[in-house]
Amino acid sequence: MDRASAKSIERRAATPVPPFAVPTYIRPVPTAFGQHQIAGGLARFSEVDVVMSSRRGYTACRMTCDQLLSDADDRHAASVVLDRIIAPRPLFAGLDMTKTHIMGVLNVTPDSFSDGGQNLAAVTAIAAGKAMRDAGATIIDIGGESTRPGADPVTQNQELARILPPITGLARDGVTISVDTRHADVMRRATKAGAAIINDIEALQGDGTLDFAAQCNAPVVLMHMQGTPQTMQDSPSYAFAPVDIYRFLQQRVEAAVAAGIPRASLAIDPGFGFGKTVWHNLQLVNWLALLHGLGVVVLFGASRKSTIAKISRNEPADRRLPGSLGLALAARRQGAQIIRVHDVAETAQALAVEEALLTADD
Repeated sequence: MDRASAKSIERRAATPVPPFAVPTYIRPVPTAFGQHQIAGGLARFSEVDVVMSSRRGYTACRMTCDQLLSDADDRHAASVVLDRIIAPRPLFAGLDMTKTHIMGVLNVTPDSFSDGGQNLAAVTAIAAGKAMRDAGATIIDIGGESTRPGADPVTQNQELARILPPITGLARDGVTISVDTRHADVMRRATKAGAAIINDIEALQGDGTLDFAAQCNAPVVLMHMQGTPQTMQDSPSYAFAPVDIYRFLQQRVEAAVAAGIPRASLAIDPGFGFGKTVWHNLQLVNWLALLHGLGVVVLFGASRKSTIAKISRNEPADRRLPGSLGLALAARRQGAQIIRVHDVAETAQALAVEEALLTADD
């Protein structure tokens, strides 16, 4: 699983210097009966991992929240991060973020890694979107350009021709639509047609995307990707993937807020599989709760990704449901509010059981 190529973190019994005397990152440690809620949801924690930069990378020390506040060099900075971790998130596209939401994947492409070609016809795509809505998806994510590893870009006219008919048809039926695109003009046309959310794998770094998103008032998902779809799997490298990804997303959140996008209108996606090895992806899942320190909605998507097959028996994409469910539940336990999946009904059932277990002793 290429563990040797991925950096790990050094664990210590005590921090080398007071927390927040150097760049510091706080990861809530999820536990079933924790003292505090993560983002107002069902996931809870009592202790945190305090991650600090050092000359050799990063070190981590586990402590209680009270101990963190007592030991911090900058108690205000520590309290701000803890408050962001604990505070319930506002409505996102009208959806209650204290609950778990399923985002159904609807690729209207001929070459997506899992379902390419299945929904090219508008009538088929609309029917598939409605079926996912009826099975439990509260958001349907429509994409017209494949971003699988090595995928070639398409023209914006091709992308628009693919996505506009299903967006229009599903929006008329009251379905909450997310448009998966990295192009400003596609965002403009899609939101005009009825898309309620912009989902950008380039985190609004493309030409004109940040300005448009600030003007249109639609909620935005900012995703991490190292490289481009053509190059991202060539040789991904991180000092420590979870913290490096956090730092990138922090910069993009700050850029969006500075451009005029309210923090309440932002969600982040760590980009499982986008410029990451198998070991990076596993580190990312185990440390996903770290991202709640940014104070925004966390979206997670690992459905049918190749990491599942590489861990298991090299199964094709349409035979990775069990692994997809395992990763979805792991993300749910870390407090992710939106889970992006291909198999909506199966994920909805698994999440229903998980949430019943979390509330059974209340």
